[in-house]
Formats: sequence, structure tokens, C-alpha cells
Amino acid sequence: MANLLYEIGAEEIPASYIAPALAQLEAGVQAELDAVNLTHGEIRVTGTPRRLVLFVANIPERQEDKPIEVSGPPLKAAFDAAGNPTKAALGFAKSQGVDVSEIERRETERGTYCVIRKNVEGRAALEVLAEILPRITLGLSFPKSMVWPGSGGKAFARPVRSLLALFGGEIVPFDLFGVRSGRSAEGHPILRPGFSDLAEADYDACMKALRDRCVLVDIDERRKAIWRGINETIAGEKPPVGLGMTKDAQEALVDEVTHLVQWPSVSLGRFEEAFLEVPAAVIEAAMTEHQRYFPMESQGRLSPFFIVVSDRGETPADLIRVGNEQVLKARLADAQFFYREDSDRTLEADVAGLGGVAFLKGLGTYAEKTARLEKLAPVVARELGMDEATGRHAGRAARLCKADLLTAMVGEFPKLQGEVGRLYALRDGEPEEVADAVAEHYMPRSADGDLPATPAGQALSLAEKLDNLTSCFALGLVPTGSADPYALRRQAQGALRIIERGGRHLNILDLAREAQALLPEKVRSSEDAMPRLEAFLKDRLFTLAFARWTPPAHDLIMAVLNADAEFTDIVDFWKRLEALQETSSQSWWGRLVTAVERTHNITRDAEGLPAVRRELFAEDLETQLWTQLERHRTEIETLEKERKYAEASKVYADAFADLLHEFFEKVFVNVDDMGVRRNRLSLLKEINALYTARIADLSEIVTGVHR
Repeated sequence: MANLLYEIGAEEIPASYIAPALAQLEAGVQAELDAVNLTHGEIRVTGTPRRLVLFVANIPERQEDKPIEVSGPPLKAAFDAAGNPTKAALGFAKSQGVDVSEIERRETERGTYCVIRKNVEGRAALEVLAEILPRITLGLSFPKSMVWPGSGGKAFARPVRSLLALFGGEIVPFDLFGVRSGRSAEGHPILRPGFSDLAEADYDACMKALRDRCVLVDIDERRKAIWRGINETIAGEKPPVGLGMTKDAQEALVDEVTHLVQWPSVSLGRFEEAFLEVPAAVIEAAMTEHQRYFPMESQGRLSPFFIVVSDRGETPADLIRVGNEQVLKARLADAQFFYREDSDRTLEADVAGLGGVAFLKGLGTYAEKTARLEKLAPVVARELGMDEATGRHAGRAARLCKADLLTAMVGEFPKLQGEVGRLYALRDGEPEEVADAVAEHYMPRSADGDLPATPAGQALSLAEKLDNLTSCFALGLVPTGSADPYALRRQAQGALRIIERGGRHLNILDLAREAQALLPEKVRSSEDAMPRLEAFLKDRLFTLAFARWTPPAHDLIMAVLNADAEFTDIVDFWKRLEALQETSSQSWWGRLVTAVERTHNITRDAEGLPAVRRELFAEDLETQLWTQLERHRTEIETLEKERKYAEASKVYADAFADLLHEFFEKVFVNVDDMGVRRNRLSLLKEINALYTARIADLSEIVTGVHR
């Protein structure tokens, strides 16, 4: 057994590329080693901005010999009547490098065939790894890749400058990107330039060798060093200060900075208090988005301090601090200028200028979009069960929500769209409910991001998403594959989540039609837009549900989605799915599934069935089924109307499961008499519809999965 150590040394790799690349590297080597029948122990991956590192423990030095069986021609074609080998047998034996006497017989469903059993000798692991490592490396994908002079036409995130590849104490020999693999790893290019040679594939020895050259390769070690430096810096300040931002934002920024440095050092900087006239959100954006600085606060308010994590060691600390202070001063001076420039006009004044900002080709300008939102937001608020005051606030926020696109501040800090609108709305004297809705109408900003917290914000956010969805589907701008340039998947899921949180039983397609009706005539007349949007929303609802359940319940979700009851009442969909999840753990679940599934299977192709006629019943079990249907129909329908779906399922199972089992065992449905046959199908169809019309289509259930 020997260990594998592999390092791809490159120029600065973007921070956001590193974690996905390491995940691909780990998955790639796992798959490749399994494919070539090489067992292994622990796999580790780590990296810095200038290297991706892979370590695999305990790989055998050779593949195991592998017995194989090769099929050949049919026996009757390989040997004549006297048992002598034909050309087919001789050719088969020659192709496998054995004597014809080693051909054996194998009985199969197709007849007797010739086979040859032989042992394939395993190859040296060093030789196999020399093929695997380049393949894994070239298989890594990045948002953007580069080809550079000397790379041989091969692409990577950034130019590759070194390749360390050791198996035990030997170099895994290969050439890639014009670089020959070796045993050297490069240190910090400024603090400790040069290479360290490693004697063998020892992970800890590699970490130490590079640590001696001012490189902390281990990601967790770098992250801890950054947090330690931040905490020590904060602890030494008087009066006390602390990190600004939320805890999640702090963690996210530390994660990003961890992938930006190799040898972190932390220092405290300061900016002029005069800049505090600029809203705190803008100052924090200038620090975090542009410079990756950590804003500080004191007594709950932004303070004129910041923390910077550099990649230049402890010295010269003052030079690093002063340099970063100057950079931030320039950023804040710009922000202060833009803030003062924006103060000369109100958001209301900027609304008129939206007529010069294009929305989507075929849908005019943001002024036209604003007019649609002004009409739609109060309607959505009413449908969500909100009062008239909330509707008015949502409508007013709709008028103002796009105006900050024309501000100098958003021009400089695009990610502050909405937040700048909130700040300026408050400055202009708008009600707090209106200002908050302006900020929240872009939420959620990610698939699982925070939802709007205020009622007006929820109404406007939902209106915004419905307008975007209907607009894009009317224009045929539908997501394809992984391409979703207008983020419609995120917006659809956001709309579904907002409705779910509101708890209101409404039809999302009815709201979408309200939005569609506000589009220009030539656009809203698209005939296939709404059916395609319906299918899209159904798919997004499946995605939300699948991600929420552990273990995933694919069949339960499809059962609810494919019930006769429309999925479009989002709150009801979740109630039915939760009830089905609960029911699937009951002892009678299997009987319920069988009852619904068998009645579905036998009636699914039956169309135009007449009403059930009791006089056509020829078997006592038909009468018993009809009696049970009449006895329990009202009870089950009442439970379904009250959305007591688990209770309805239990009543249905008790009423029909055993009786249907007996019926199918003793009664032949598809008799020659068409009147009797169709009457029996009508009876079974009614029994099936009693469940599938309002709860779920259990024919989707994978038998034996849920108990």
C-alpha cells in the first residue's frame, strides 16, 4: 500500500472556484479509482488560491488480477458434427491469446455458446495513476477557464505552473499543460518564494513543508487563523467594538477571505467619522463587496473602524493598514458624493425617468412595468387576505420600487437595489411600511433566501415575481437546461414560498392570469404561455418538496401533484403532502395503496362510462361495494373539504381495502356482457375518484418504500 499526493499549482484562482473544484476533485478520484479496481482509504482535498491538493491513503501498488469470462460464437458454429473446431472457434481462441482447447461451453437462454475464462493481470498502480490524474484534472469545470501560451490547448481556471504527483516515494510521471509532474511544491511567492521537495506522499509532511514557506494549505487551519486574528484584534480595542453584519454574513465573508489568502494576517483600520453620514448599509457594501473588509460596530451602531485580512504576514503591518485605509477612503468618498448627489431629488421624481429605462424587448420600459405593479400589488394583497391599508402601502411601494435604479448610489453599488430605495423612501418621508416593501420586493434573493417579513413586502414581492414570470413566458424566454438568465426558477420558488407562508388558500394560476391580463395586448395573447407556466410552476413545486423531505419522497410528491385536485392551491398541496407522509408510516398504508392503485389501473383507459346502475349488479360483492360507497361517501368528502386528509385516508382504507381485495379475487370485471362490464368499471371509477379527486393518485407510489 502507498499514499497518493497530488497538487495542481496555479496562478491566483478566484475564491468562488475553489470549493466546487475541490468537490469535483474528490468525486473524480473516487470514481476513477473505483472504475480501475483500485481500493483506497481516506480521501482529503484542500487548497489555497494558488493550489488544489488531493491526498488518497492506502492505494495498492498493483491492481488485483481479475478473472474474466469472454463470450464467443454459438457452439454449433464453432464446432462441426465431429467435434472439430471451425474457423469461428480458431479465430475466437486466437483473438483471446489462448489455445482452442481452452474453449468452454455455457448454456444460455439463447442456446449453447463458447466462452473462454482467463485471468487479466493487474497493472502497476503508478502506471494507472499516470492516466487517471490528467483525466481528473482536465475534467474539472469552472465558470470561466483559460488557455495560455504553452498549455497545449488545454484549459484550466488559471495558468498551471507546477504539478506535484507522488505515489509513495515515486513521481507519478505525466505531462499536462506543458508542465512535467514532479515532487516540488511552491511556497508563498512574496513571503517565502521557492520550492520545497517532498520525499514521499505524506500529507502532514506536505502541510509542514509549506507552512515553513508561509503557506497554510489546510482550509480549516486558515479559517481558524483568521477568526483568531479577528477576535484578538477586537479584544485589544478600547472602547469595546465588535463585528458588524449578521452572523451568517460574517461567516460567509470569512469563508470567502479564507480562499483569498495563503498566510493570513489581521489588522485594524480606521476611516474618517465624517463618512458616517452615509447610510450604514452603503458603507458596509463598500467594505464587503469591493474590498472584503469587515465592518465594525460599537453599541449597536456602525463605528469608523474595519478589519482587513491580508496575505502579507505580520510585517510591515502599518504599511498594510495605511494602504487599505487609503483604498477605503476613496471608496467612501465616492459613496458620500453619490449619496449627496441623490439627495437633490426624491424617489417620486425619479419615477418619471423610468420611461427611459428598457425592461424587456417587447414589454417596453420600467415605467410600464411600474404601472402594472401598481395595479397588481393591491390585488395580490387582497388575495393574500391583507387589509386595505396594506394594499395601499403595497401599491405605493410598487410605484417607487424601481426608482432607485436611476440613483447614482445603485449605479455604483448594484447589489443595493431595493435597500437604497428603502433608505431614500424613509428620507423622503414615506411610511415605514412602504419603505420596507420597497426593500423586500426583490426577496428572496436566492433559492432558499429570507422571505419578505412585512405584509406589504410579501404582496409586492409576489406581484413582482408574477409579472416577471408571465412577461418572460409570454415572450418565450423560458429556462432551458441549466440556462436561466432571468432567474425564473428562483422567482417561481420565491412566489410559491411566499404563498405557502401566507397560509391562504388561493389559486396561483388565477393570480398569474391577473398579471398576464396587465401585459400589452400583443404579448398577452400568446396561447401557450399559461400552460407552459403551469407546467413550470408544477416542476418548481416538486423541486421544493423534494429538497424538503429526508429521505426524499419522490413518489409521494408525484402522487399529490398528479391527483385530480389541482396543485395550484399551494397551501393545500403542502397539507395533502404532509398528510400522505404521515399516512405512509401507518400499518394500513400498503392496503390503501393497493386499493387505490388497482382501481386506477383497471379503469384508467375507460372513457365515457355511464352512471352506476344497481340493477346491473350480478354479484353480491358489487352490492357490498356500492353500499360502502354510499355509506362513507359523505363522511370522506366532508373530511376532504375540512382538509383532514389523514383521517379521510384511514376511513377510505377501512371502508374499501379489504372489500376491494376480495372483489378482485372473486369477481371478473371484463366480462363479455358490455353492460355489466362498463357498470363494474363505473363503480370502481367512482370508488377510485373518491380518493384521487381530492387527495392523491397512489398509482405513483413505489410499492414497499413507505411503511
